[in-house]
Amino acid sequence: MGKLNVLSSNGLMNRRHLKIHICLVVCFMLGGGFAEGPRPASAAARTLASDPELDQLLRGVENKYNRIKSLRMHFRQTYEEGGQVMREEAGTLYLRKPNQMRWEYENPEPKLFLTDGKQVMLYVPQEKRVTETEVKNSDDLRNPMRFLLGGLKFKKEFQSIEKSRDVAPLDRADVVIQAVPNTMREQLELVVMEITPQFEIRRLILKQPGGIETDFRFEDAKPDLPLSPELFRLTPPPGAEVVHQ
Repeated sequence: MGKLNVLSSNGLMNRRHLKIHICLVVCFMLGGGFAEGPRPASAAARTLASDPELDQLLRGVENKYNRIKSLRMHFRQTYEEGGQVMREEAGTLYLRKPNQMRWEYENPEPKLFLTDGKQVMLYVPQEKRVTETEVKNSDDLRNPMRFLLGGLKFKKEFQSIEKSRDVAPLDRADVVIQAVPNTMREQLELVVMEITPQFEIRRLILKQPGGIETDFRFEDAKPDLPLSPELFRLTPPPGAEVVHQ
C-alpha cells in the first residue's frame, strides 16, 4: 500500500476527526443508513426511472450487500481539508450482522474503533485512552457505512442519485455515482461511490461542508466469514483511561 504521509496536528483534533468519520460510516454500513423517520418522495425515483442502466447498477449493489452476513476487507482512509491531505491511515475492517463493526488501524499508528450495536468504543494505545459513546449519541462519520451489511435502499436514503462527472474511477470499468443524503445534511453534503462491474463498492467519498472530504478505498473483500461476536467487544486494558461521552 506504500508509505503513508501524515501531517501533524494536535491529538484532540485528530480524535474528533476520527470519531466524526467513523460515525457516519457506521450508520451507512450496518443497516439503516441515513434513515431518520418518514421521508418525502425524492428526486432519486425520477433519476432512476430515467436511467435504466443506473437503476440496474443500484439494484445490483442492494442485492449484493443486503445478502451478506459478514465482511472483512482492507481499507485506506484519507482525510482532506481545503484540497490538502491532512492524514492518511490504513487497516482492516470487519463487519457482522447485526450492527457490529471493527476498524483495526495499523498505519501510521495502531488504534481500534468498534461497535457492538449499542456502544461505540475508540481505543488509542498511544494515549492509553478508551472513549465510550452510545451509538445513538455518536456523531462519527463511519456510521453511514452501515449499508454494507444490509438494509440499503437507495431511493429511501438519498434525495438524488446520478453518475459523477467530477471524480474519475480508479478502474475504467467502474462507475462513479454521487448522491445527496436525505438526512445528516449539516454534517454531510454529498456521498460519492465507485462501483465495480461485480457491484462491489471500491471507493466511498464523504463530502462535508467547508471543503472537508474523507476518502475510503476498499480492497480484498471477503464476505460471510465466521466472525465471533467477541471480535466486536473491548475490555479496556489495565491502566487505560476510560472516558464516557
